Amino acid sequence: MSPETLKTEVLIIGKGVSGLILHLLLERKGIKSILIDKVSSKQNLPLAETIPPSTLTLLEEIDFLPLFETFSTKTYGYQSKWNSSQISDENFFLKGKYGYGLKINKQKIISALQQQSNRIISVKDISQLETKKNTNTILIKKLNDKITSIESNIIVDATGRKRHILKQVNINSIEYDSNLAYLCYVPKKGPSLKYGFFTESFENAWGTISDLNETTRIVSLYTSKENESYKLFKDFTNWSYLLDKTELLKLCIPRNGNFKVYGKLANSSVPSKITFQNIISIGDAAMSFNPISSHGVSNAIYTAKEAALAIEKHMTSNKYSLVNYDKKMHTIFKEYFNQKEKLYQL
Repeated sequence: MSPETLKTEVLIIGKGVSGLILHLLLERKGIKSILIDKVSSKQNLPLAETIPPSTLTLLEEIDFLPLFETFSTKTYGYQSKWNSSQISDENFFLKGKYGYGLKINKQKIISALQQQSNRIISVKDISQLETKKNTNTILIKKLNDKITSIESNIIVDATGRKRHILKQVNINSIEYDSNLAYLCYVPKKGPSLKYGFFTESFENAWGTISDLNETTRIVSLYTSKENESYKLFKDFTNWSYLLDKTELLKLCIPRNGNFKVYGKLANSSVPSKITFQNIISIGDAAMSFNPISSHGVSNAIYTAKEAALAIEKHMTSNKYSLVNYDKKMHTIFKEYFNQKEKLYQL
């Protein structure tokens, strides 16, 4: 029996911030799209992610600022102690027209964006991808195990660092570092943070403290596989030893208790081709930033906006629009990486 067949102009794989915003932007432009959400048994960890004032201007431009502000709290800067005896204070009061950033509740924002979307299909698996000059065909297995074929003119990889679609067409990722992140949720004790966020560097590593809510903080430690001691970061009982010479990080570690540590990739990477034929990538699939930039969500919003414009031009026979998008994203990644390297050299 032949599988059910659906047709759409754009097929988006991935239900994160970038995929959902692109889906809604295309809908506003009258471009039909379907968004595929691959259901996972893995639990998404709550993160206290921040977007800077510059991103608020971007959100206003694409008319998503009220939604983001509904599920966020205002933040007015951050403090850091980066290879220095002094604590630096970076305030947002004079940054752009808003003078504040947002500490977002990412899961609530995703839920709100999803409620505005009407063509989302939750699937168990994506089993096959076939690409041709003008048409993509992908097979999916729905939650009821029904196999469905979807045909689209453009397919969007919004699967984050996994780059699921790019990998299927043999596009390799270029890794620029081997940084790792170790996250732990601890009671909100120790020094009060002026902005609810603090960064401090220490030997071959750096860490952040971020207030998640009234009772809980996230402590995140970042290091590299090149650090001979990186395996110590996996066990919370070693954290007091690792942070012994820090000024503030060590004061936020509970003296009693063995808390669970979660490990994640935190490296900088970019695919060798951000677009390929009629495939385009957005968010972390297009550019993965080291968390030191604090621009992960901003990158998701920006690439979704730029991809929507590129796809609209592509639909009106501008054959260079996807190529130009690719060049622009690679230029931005190169600029980011150069700035990151300068900071690391300090």
